[in-house]
Amino acid sequence: MRNLINQMIHEYVEGTVVLTSALQTGHAFVPAPIGAANKMIAEIERLGCV
Repeated sequence: MRNLINQMIHEYVEGTVVLTSALQTGHAFVPAPIGAANKMIAEIERLGCV
């Protein structure tokens, strides 16, 4: 995931094939941060912080 972030943020992506591949790969990573965020929200609610 870090390599993809670096590629998308720090490098100029040339060509639609490379860009499309990077976007599709990035899309596959979306569930991981959403799952982590949901776990944090559940823990905050469990602790009664909100």
